Amino acid sequence: MEPFTVDRIDHVEVLVDDLERAAAWYRAALGLTEVRRWSPEPVMIGAGGSMLALFRAGTRSAVAPRDEAPHWHRVAWHTTPVGFDAAQRHLRALAIAFRGPVDHGAAHSIYFTDPDGNRLEITCYP
Repeated sequence: MEPFTVDRIDHVEVLVDDLERAAAWYRAALGLTEVRRWSPEPVMIGAGGSMLALFRAGTRSAVAPRDEAPHWHRVAWHTTPVGFDAAQRHLRALAIAFRGPVDHGAAHSIYFTDPDGNRLEITCYP
């Protein structure tokens, strides 16, 4: 029997209050574009083969009601060192507050949240 392995994360499900607002925010903040959409949800957005599946919090299609849902701890997006510097300028221009940069030794990261309080990170390996 051939062993099973995975090759990448396909998507991360994200519970949000407003699908269109969330999709627009991720487009402006991270350049994510709509990949596909089911009716009425999820809305799949992504870049470079990584996707977020946006679900409305508290609806039947969401995995659990918002008050019971863990959302996620954090999603980290990788970029180059040049992209890392550009990301900080970009977030500042959009008035999106972030913490960092934090030097982790092997990696540098900045941390911020989306409008629904979901934690995000942009990281690079200098």
